[in-house]
Amino acid sequence: NLQRFGEVLENFGPQFRQDHTFTLILRLRHNVIKTAIRAIGLSYSRISPQDIAKKLGLDSAEDAEFIVAKAIRDGVIEATLDPQGGYMRSKESSDIYCTKEPQMAFHQRISFCLDLHNQSVK
Repeated sequence: NLQRFGEVLENFGPQFRQDHTFTLILRLRHNVIKTAIRAIGLSYSRISPQDIAKKLGLDSAEDAEFIVAKAIRDGVIEATLDPQGGYMRSKESSDIYCTKEPQMAFHQRISFCLDLHNQSVK
């Protein structure tokens, strides 16, 4: 919640400066924004920058559009911006359970556990 994050930053800003952690906290804000953008991208297949700005508590739709463009460029979300339509469209996510990836991950975990067991028995 960016609004709550802003409140904490405002209330404890002097303490963060005194502890020399203020810049770290500001960098943390970017992570909070990226996480929120990722959640929005997963929740909506199509959403306008105005709605994103409202959800994130940003000042303008232009700020939201810039943040979304940066998130797309950085690979945080898989989406496209449509300036003519005025929205962000999330790419369709495939059902991961239709692939062999879960089976391979499960096999890897089981193999690790069996190896650990075999080493401890020796």
